[in-house]
Formats: sequence, structure tokens, C-alpha cells
Amino acid sequence: MPKNLIAAIDVGSHAIRMKIGEINKAGDFRLLEKFRKIAVLGHDTFANEKVSFESVDKTCEILKNFRMTMDDYGVKRYVMMATSAIREASNKDYIMDQIKLKTGLDIRIIDNSQEQYLTLKALKHKLVDYNTITSEGAVVIVIGAGSIQITTFKNGELKSSQNVKMGALRIKEILGALENQTTKYYKVLKEYIEANLEDLDFLRDQDAYKHLVVIGGEIGVIQSMMDDEAREAIYSMKKKDFKAISNEIMSKTTDEIKRDYEIKRERAEIIVPSLMLINMFIDKTTAGEIIIPNISLADGIIRFIHEDIYNLHTNDISTQDIITSATVLAKKFNYDETHCNHVEAHALLLFDKLRKIHGMKEERILLRVATILHDIGKFISLDHHSEHSYNLIKSLELFGMSTLEVEMVANIARYHGIVVPKDQDQNPAALPTKERIIVAKLIGILRMADALDRSHKQKIKIESVRIKDKELIIRGKSVKNTTLEEWNFSKKSEFFKEVFGIKPILIITRDL
Repeated sequence: MPKNLIAAIDVGSHAIRMKIGEINKAGDFRLLEKFRKIAVLGHDTFANEKVSFESVDKTCEILKNFRMTMDDYGVKRYVMMATSAIREASNKDYIMDQIKLKTGLDIRIIDNSQEQYLTLKALKHKLVDYNTITSEGAVVIVIGAGSIQITTFKNGELKSSQNVKMGALRIKEILGALENQTTKYYKVLKEYIEANLEDLDFLRDQDAYKHLVVIGGEIGVIQSMMDDEAREAIYSMKKKDFKAISNEIMSKTTDEIKRDYEIKRERAEIIVPSLMLINMFIDKTTAGEIIIPNISLADGIIRFIHEDIYNLHTNDISTQDIITSATVLAKKFNYDETHCNHVEAHALLLFDKLRKIHGMKEERILLRVATILHDIGKFISLDHHSEHSYNLIKSLELFGMSTLEVEMVANIARYHGIVVPKDQDQNPAALPTKERIIVAKLIGILRMADALDRSHKQKIKIESVRIKDKELIIRGKSVKNTTLEEWNFSKKSEFFKEVFGIKPILIITRDL
């Protein structure tokens, strides 16, 4: 089977990683070489809110060497992604510009939810018994330098996903100065972590989870202290063994950890915060062991490249996780699930039938999420609920979606009612032109689907959709009076006509 030579680069808060290898259409990846270079960008960002010139220069030197290695291998396809250290830096635009000018490499900044989405893609690919584990109940903890992400699974479905800015390096930057000022440093760390995580959904969850999966958090260093031969394979560590070694390590100072375990200071100083974070979760599961899959964001990037090369963006299990996560959020706002399911079914039917005139494909997921969340503003107030929906969606971290995509979803939901977007409206106008047009198209579709269930009584079922000349003819069937829906459809479908230049016609066959 033909193979593509690719490179995945992860510019993290504590280190820069690169994996080079061959991948085929089946997704089999053969690693040729991997690199990990310390570059504590997070030290600058978390302490000073921007990355220093010296750190940028060091990063560029590392990436120059990566570029030369890629050239030596003849790599044509690469993706480089950056996480919280650059994302949160006030000078991120200058950093990206310097990287491009000095290395010739393009870098894209991703959000927490995208990082978790890609990491879970890598986990699904590597963990052979992934379906069994998530069916039995699992907690996946991804401990980064800048934040931690907690994702729970029950009955094979994503139950919740939450991000907290409590990464190991961030904690060290905030409290590190206290290490030499108190003999109770361990207790101070513990109190600080517990206070910041006490409202975490998972810690208040009453469900019992059978499995615990830990990714990141220097777990590889901890693991290697016990088993030098397990660094690449999926590894399980007994809970009691982890407790024993973590208690031993947490009793030591950074200098003692560096000396006793022969590791660099940059890694030694974040091990204790990492261990404390893991200990926060370990007792909340019934797991007798910790699953350590030995993956990182770089492995998720490899999955991303694979899908992109072979055009494999489909409604896979990862996409379903996005939908499930959005549904979980909607339930928190007491949404009308029956109504939203009915609107979603019609909206997706219209989307699929009208592909030739709207030219969209991957944007289908935006429509689905917007449909699920379009009415959550009613949790705040029934008056102007569309505006409240917009503001709520903007404040949410939507699993697997970028900040721009969240903004698009919020705008689609904002205009699902009678009010239509105008050129002078600030929020849609702030979107890039391409995205603004996509949003307008999806608004047009959602407005019609929502109008068909104006009474929230699911009176109408669409039977056919076809385009004839300049008309979009939607035929539906109902056994009830649909006067309200037909009136609302005539009002709300005008925007569709404005966007597409096609007049929607609704024909209802009544069986009274």
C-alpha cells in the first residue's frame, strides 16, 4: 500500500516534539524518528503574559533543526500546532511571524477543545480495547503544562469534557517561589489545587468509573522510574504502585528529584504538581490501575494529517463525541430535547438535499451543534432568548471546535428567530468573509427547519425536497392544523431567498 512521508510538530508549553514517519491510507504509521526538545515557553506566558525574545529565538533554532531533518527525509507534508503557551501570549502574532520568517514553517494555534479532540483521536487509534473501556466507564485525564482536560465516558459515549487552567507548569510558575520559603510546600500545593478544582463536574459526579487513562503530566518519567522498557507501549500501572512512588517523590525537593532520578531540572520541577493532579482523580474511580497509552498531541496531529491526505473527514466516532458534548451542555440549560431533535432532523435533511446549491460539506457539524444549542437562551429569559443563546454559546468551550467555529455556531443560533442579520450587525460582520457567508447559508437552513416546528408539537414531517426553476419546493405531511407553522415559515424563509436567490415553497398534505 502506498505510503506518505509526514511530520507532526507539537509546540507545547514545556517542550517541542516532532514525529516523522510513513503513513498509508489504512492509517498505519511507521515511526522513523522522533524528537523532544525542552523549550519552556509556558514559563514566560504564565509568569509574564508574553514570550520573551530569547525564548522565541530558542524556539526558532529548534524548529530550524527540525526543518533540516524534514528536508533530509524529504518530508512534503507536515502540520505544526501550538497550544496554551503561544495561544495565551499577548505577543502571539509576533511569535508566529518570527517562526515563519526564521524557519519557513507555518504554525497554527489550536484551542483546548481542539487539542483534546485530537488527543482522543490518537487514543482511539492506539487503544485496541477503547470501545470496551469507554463502555464500562472511563475517565481520561490529559495533563498539559498549561491546563488539564477531564473527559468522561459512560456506556461508550462521551459524557462530559471540561478544561481547567491548572497545568503542571502553570502551577509551578504560580507557587514555585514558595518551595524555599516553607517546609509545608506540599500542603500548600495540595490546598491550591483542591481549591481550584472543587467545582469540577467530575469531582461532583456520583457515577462510578471503572477505568482511568492518564496522558501527559510527565507520566512517562514517572513510569520509567518503574519500568525502563515500557516507554512506547501502552502501559498499565497498578494504583498501589503509583501511590507508593508518588508519595516517595512528593516528599522530595526539586533538587532531590533531579539528583535522585537523573532528570533535567525543567522536568523535575513539574513532576510534583503533575502527581498531585493525578492523585486528585485516582480515588474517584474504581480502577485498580492507571492506563498510560504513551501518546501526545503529536499523535493526534498524525491522525489529523492522515484524514486530510486521504479525505477521510466523515461522521466517525470523534464527530459523534462533538454532538454528544453539545447535547450534554444543552441539557444543563434544560433545553427542549424533542423540539431540537425534530428541528435537527429537518435541518440536516435540507442541508443534504441542497448540497448542490450551498456547496458545503464539513460545515454540516456546525449546523448540528447550532441546532442543538439554538434555544438554550431560554434558560436565561424567554424574551430575546436568541441573544441569550448567542452569549451563552460564546461562553462555552465546545469540544473539538475552535474559537472561530464557536463564534460561527453562536451566530447561527442568534438568528434562528424572526430577526435577520444586517450588514451593520457587529457580531456577524466581525467574521471573515468566507465564514460570514457560510454562517448566512446555515442560518437560512436553520430558520426554515425551526419554523416547521414553531408550535414545538412536531406536527410536520418533510416528505420531499426539490428545486424547480427558482423555487425550492418542500412537501410535508401532517395530521394536525399547521397554520402557525406555515405562517412562520413564510416569514422566516425570506432570508433563505435573500441568500440563495431561490424562493422556498411549503406544501402541506393534510390528513385531517
